[in-house]
Amino acid sequence: MKNKILVNCLIFIFIVSCGYTPILIEKDYLFRIQSIERIGNNKINSSIAQKLKYLSKSDDTLNKIVYNLRLESKLNKKIISKDSKGDPLIFEIKVTTIVTILKGNEGKVLSQEISNKINYDNQVDKFELIKYENSLIANLSSNLGDRILSILSNI
Repeated sequence: MKNKILVNCLIFIFIVSCGYTPILIEKDYLFRIQSIERIGNNKINSSIAQKLKYLSKSDDTLNKIVYNLRLESKLNKKIISKDSKGDPLIFEIKVTTIVTILKGNEGKVLSQEISNKINYDNQVDKFELIKYENSLIANLSSNLGDRILSILSNI
């Protein structure tokens, strides 16, 4: 028992003292986002915009490239597999976003289509199925936001 407590304390001290900082949150980027135009699925666009929101609140605007984004998002849900009665067994959700990056007033720098998809099983309780689908959509949208941030960093 004492060894277990000692090991847990040592692990805690090691983790705290190693200087861990989140990579995407603490990084000072050389750009900022002036505006985000949203077209298409509002839930996906809101999730992506929330992920990129802190880049538009930059206090130091000197020597930073200003980008304007246009997000065109859509959500596709289709049945992958059915049982012998014709009831769906496996679904697929695909979230697709076309990101258009505009540099200040100069015009289009880049336009790229990004998509994520996931397969999942049907559930008996339809309320739980809808909750699960909403969490999957939120996770896929958050992942798209990370990928857009990566694209902006590499321009």
